[in-house]
Amino acid sequence: YLVPTTMPPDVQPETATEAEQPKKNRPKATPLRQQKLAAWQPILTATTVLPTVFCVGIVFIPIGIALVLASQGVQETFIKYSKHCEGKITCDYEFNLPSDYTGDIYFYYYLENFYQNHRRYVKSRNDQQYLGNLKETTDCAPFEKVGDVPIVPCGAVANSMFNDTFKLFTKNDVEVKTTKDGVLWDVDKDRKFKNPPDNGNPNLCSRFQNTTKPPNWQKPICEIEDGLENVDFIIWMRTAALPNFRKLWRKLDRTQALYANGLPAGDYKLTIQNNYPVSKFNGDKGFVISTTSWAGGKNNFLGIAYLVVGGVAIALGVIFVAIHVRFGHSMAELGNVGNPR
Repeated sequence: YLVPTTMPPDVQPETATEAEQPKKNRPKATPLRQQKLAAWQPILTATTVLPTVFCVGIVFIPIGIALVLASQGVQETFIKYSKHCEGKITCDYEFNLPSDYTGDIYFYYYLENFYQNHRRYVKSRNDQQYLGNLKETTDCAPFEKVGDVPIVPCGAVANSMFNDTFKLFTKNDVEVKTTKDGVLWDVDKDRKFKNPPDNGNPNLCSRFQNTTKPPNWQKPICEIEDGLENVDFIIWMRTAALPNFRKLWRKLDRTQALYANGLPAGDYKLTIQNNYPVSKFNGDKGFVISTTSWAGGKNNFLGIAYLVVGGVAIALGVIFVAIHVRFGHSMAELGNVGNPR
């Protein structure tokens, strides 16, 4: 075969000047760019793993015991009333507190099988409107407007607001006073919900002109106490993560002399205005009277979770010790592996 003595112009070798030019895309010769930085890699051995596993168990088990004891110390009365009040607009539920409930007393309403965590439900709201910008209805479908009139408050969350009301009486028909103080989070009250500016007009309904109420509401927003700053509305708009949930309704007013130390034992009557339908979603509803502890309300889950993790860690530690004693090697033995004697 004949070899050509000349090469095509497009494959001519680089000149000496071009070959000597540095490459433009070559990374700098630094330890970081060349991946030559010093590194530390832990070596897991029995002397490091076993104490760590046992420490986890030793720390978690006492915390779990403390959480369970705190939860058990919470006093709670749970009343499910949907079947009791079925077909009634107003009904009474009589119950007994077997012992004194001391300290701050919290009243909750409870809903079962209501999925406030559904993605489309959670998205159906407009936080700008709840700050007083009444024409803002973006993302509130399917409860945005009626014709060209904006719904206030808009969205599926607001439309489904819980509207049962409660009154608590002693056996002598003396009403137990409750208070809204301390029910709301400061961030909700101060930054997330505001009525439109009054512009010198104290009439609340004048600020909500040219708006309409949500389809499921019995009254327009301006006829509800405090409008968009209503305590029950703000509490409802803080959606729950689980289908069975309770929301804080009121606290016991301890300024009364009889209730300065809490709620005394005895017979009581709960009068319920039964407005909220739960049969449509096969749910249930209730009323809860509860004290609290340093760890919060009555909830054994967190304490049991700590106990389970701590118990599993101790059990694994014992298993690892047995395996190490039976099959493990010391560092001296590992150093002599492969060295002939």
